[in-house]
Amino acid sequence: MRYLNLLTAALLTLSACAPFKPFTFVQMTDPQIGFMDRSAGYIRSDTLMQKAVLAVNALEPALVFVTGDLVNDPYDAVQDSIYRVRIAEVEAPVYTLPGNHDITPFTQENLAHYLDWRGYDRFSFKKYDCAFIGFDTNRIQDGAEEAAAEQLTWLRAQLAAAKGARYTFVFLHCPVIRENLDERDDNFNFSPENRELYLSLFKEYGVDAVFAGHTHQDYAGEYEGIRLYTAGPVGNALGGAKSGYHVVRVGSDGFEVEYVPTPGVTAAPQRNFRR
Repeated sequence: MRYLNLLTAALLTLSACAPFKPFTFVQMTDPQIGFMDRSAGYIRSDTLMQKAVLAVNALEPALVFVTGDLVNDPYDAVQDSIYRVRIAEVEAPVYTLPGNHDITPFTQENLAHYLDWRGYDRFSFKKYDCAFIGFDTNRIQDGAEEAAAEQLTWLRAQLAAAKGARYTFVFLHCPVIRENLDERDDNFNFSPENRELYLSLFKEYGVDAVFAGHTHQDYAGEYEGIRLYTAGPVGNALGGAKSGYHVVRVGSDGFEVEYVPTPGVTAAPQRNFRR
């Protein structure tokens, strides 16, 4: 038994001293199957996601994160079926968050439907010497105060547990801000009060980068050393943006984030729509 304990200790020491191995992860967001898609069987939505999945698989990422709006209507069986088929084709572990179209609006009943569908609405884990934390912004944006407070308590605990990670990455659907702390308050960012609350929390616990979606356009900003990225959609883009995804290359001395347009995708026809 003594020799076994010595061997275990030696293995743990070697593991702790093992050199950091660079890796890549991908953030996909807003496939939103059915959005601005009048084709029978949502063929355009299906094609957009299929092309994105093929391109992402070619990168051989270690992890893939999908930050919400999986479908346009969470009660549409065809949209659900298309999403399930395509996301199952991703050849890396996938972690998913709900968007405002997946839990719409935030109620306990709609949350229960989403949990029955996906199994979870937040995640927190460590891998590759990094911390990955995702949470549900619907609780915040829809003013579900009790649910948001419960989640905030959970988030503080996860951020505290992430201390010591080489990098801490946070994922959400609605961006805290798109580019600037003083930008206009609208449907595509947090209220000024919540910006201060969550950005201060991220700073306190040493978050390195935050990845969001929701806007159907890509943005980048920074707050006191925290890098803030909003990806354009896997599905239909808006405002002249291009459908695509973030590729994040993580090394021992930093990480690079690139927004990559999906190969072979043309712009969607612009029509009137309701968010």
